[in-house]
Amino acid sequence: MAKLEGIILLNSGVAELQIVDHGGHKIESVRREYSDNDFELSKFSTEVMQRALAQLQRFQQLLRDYGVKDVRLFGSESLSKMPNAVYFVDQVENVTGLDLRWLNANQENYYRQLALRVHNQKFLNKANTFVLGVSSTRIDLSYFEQQQFKFSQHASIGPVRLTQSILEMTSGITQLLTFASEFINSKLDDFWHMLPPFKQVETVVVLGTSMLNTVFNDAKKTTVVDKKNLQVLVTDFNYMNDQEISDKYDLDTKDIWMIYMEAVLVLEIMLHIGSEYIQISDLTVIDGLVTKDTTAQEDIITAARGIADRYMVEEKHREIVLEYAWRLFDRLKKIHRLDARDRLLLGVAALTHDVGSFINSQRHYQYSEEILEGIDFHGLSTTEQHMIAAIARYHSAETPDNALRAIQEFSPKQRIRIAKMASLLRLADALDDSRLQKIEKLTVSIQNDHITVIGHTALDLQLEIYIFSQKAYFFEAVFGLPIVLKRQEKRSNA
Repeated sequence: MAKLEGIILLNSGVAELQIVDHGGHKIESVRREYSDNDFELSKFSTEVMQRALAQLQRFQQLLRDYGVKDVRLFGSESLSKMPNAVYFVDQVENVTGLDLRWLNANQENYYRQLALRVHNQKFLNKANTFVLGVSSTRIDLSYFEQQQFKFSQHASIGPVRLTQSILEMTSGITQLLTFASEFINSKLDDFWHMLPPFKQVETVVVLGTSMLNTVFNDAKKTTVVDKKNLQVLVTDFNYMNDQEISDKYDLDTKDIWMIYMEAVLVLEIMLHIGSEYIQISDLTVIDGLVTKDTTAQEDIITAARGIADRYMVEEKHREIVLEYAWRLFDRLKKIHRLDARDRLLLGVAALTHDVGSFINSQRHYQYSEEILEGIDFHGLSTTEQHMIAAIARYHSAETPDNALRAIQEFSPKQRIRIAKMASLLRLADALDDSRLQKIEKLTVSIQNDHITVIGHTALDLQLEIYIFSQKAYFFEAVFGLPIVLKRQEKRSNA
């Protein structure tokens, strides 16, 4: 029998399980509610905690029935923000033996898009496409051209957060639609200001609007809705009472506010970017978690380039440092023993390590750390984001061993990974210290007692060799091997 894998995702009030085979093909899918909270859990009560644990145990029984031993358990960001979430993690481990890993909102958006790439690639086949991811407390707007990811930007304004905020403020307000529209636009003002340029988009693919999907659902995996129908829905919700809305659209009255907020939010997005249609997909985060395709990791690198652009990092230098860093990483695999994920993180760090120069070129590595600590990286975990910030800090002069306080949040293994990647980035940066991209080809020779990096060029490398030697001591301390840079005259083609 083929080896099966189980993926469990805990959202606010809902538990999902998918069982897939080695190729990522779905064998079983189960979705169960463990809380009937109308909006969102504010904390894990004892009752809700027991319900969630009981549901996990039922999932485990189903997994045993299928003979599944490889099980991964994830929790949404909204759950991780609960004040007693740490106790819930401990209870999960005690009762089920499973390790609960929290996803942040950037990862949730990434996995929704990954599911779209694999299961509904036709959406991205159009010339230009926006993908709008909606979660309870935020939106993510991603833009694709010719199937290529260009950028993603988010705003902390989701239907649950909107509903809670507006319900607190709407006492006595008669023109609710006008009020809600102005309130949303006030929250999105900076979002639109920072949005990079894009081309005309006719249709927006919408992910995560489970409530809105109940209104327009036509029993298909995707539903196409034009702007006019969405405007009619919003108008009806604004002028009809709850019972009239419930009767016309066959809805539970407790869902009306959430559907209304999703509709108003999506409509405002459509109006601003000039789209005429939305395609509502039922793909969710868990559909991306079970996906085996890793090509979307290129999106993470593209998003890192967007961050570098925003902070005006010099393009030629960052791109050659990326090339050198990956070249060193690939040639020194037997020495550093890092994995493919670390290669990706090193690439992100190579592109963004100089963002601190936007504030001040002096001690820019410290500013880089501060900026990168506060940035949401597309597709990366919170720990990975902090690791990249640490790598950026140590790419220049300081080392983790003389600033342990700055990396004390990491485990010993994570500290070693940071040190290894920082030492590689430091050398890659030194190879272009002149910012003239002198080296046309880079080769690496590994001997038993030393490593030689050879720069093939027709130009002088005295500065690069000197700076390389200064930065090599950290590599030597981490790996126990001296490393030197030598120049080799580039052979003429004549």
